[in-house]
Amino acid sequence: MRWSFRIQVGPRDRKALILGAVLLVAALVAAAWISPTLREIGRLNRAIERQQERYRELLRLHEEFLSVGRREALARKRLRDRLLEGFSIPSVIEGMARESGIQEQVQYLKPGQAPHSDLYREVSVSLKVSGISPQQLVDFLYRIESSERLLRIRSLQIRSASKEPGRLDITLTVFTLVPVDEKKGS
Repeated sequence: MRWSFRIQVGPRDRKALILGAVLLVAALVAAAWISPTLREIGRLNRAIERQQERYRELLRLHEEFLSVGRREALARKRLRDRLLEGFSIPSVIEGMARESGIQEQVQYLKPGQAPHSDLYREVSVSLKVSGISPQQLVDFLYRIESSERLLRIRSLQIRSASKEPGRLDITLTVFTLVPVDEKKGS
């Protein structure tokens, strides 16, 4: 026994079947081609966003670099100006001690120098001050740290004065950098 089916399709149904087959093939082609393309577009959009973020970070770093360059140029100018005015760290520290009202309590003031790099040398001064009030200490330290002469405190030792209650004995070292190729102004 052989089974055979024959379906009679009219011209109108044939057109509908052909159109359905074409649409089915088109849908399969679209799914096979468009879906990976859309995934690739999404991947590229994420890559573009990452690159834009990197670009913004690069711009931020560039601005920071320019800011550091401007600060360095200002520091170099201050160093040059300071040397031209005959800058001497011991005399500057003595002036600050006088302005803070502790010049009479300064027991010693010793200048020092050390090489720092090929471009700069370090100039310092160590001093010991006895019997000053906490307010005088704060005023003196503030004058040093806020000085336009680029002074910094390397070490600071504070002890209670043994002979005077409420008074302090301090030992500190203040330093700055001076360009090597300039005339020595220590």
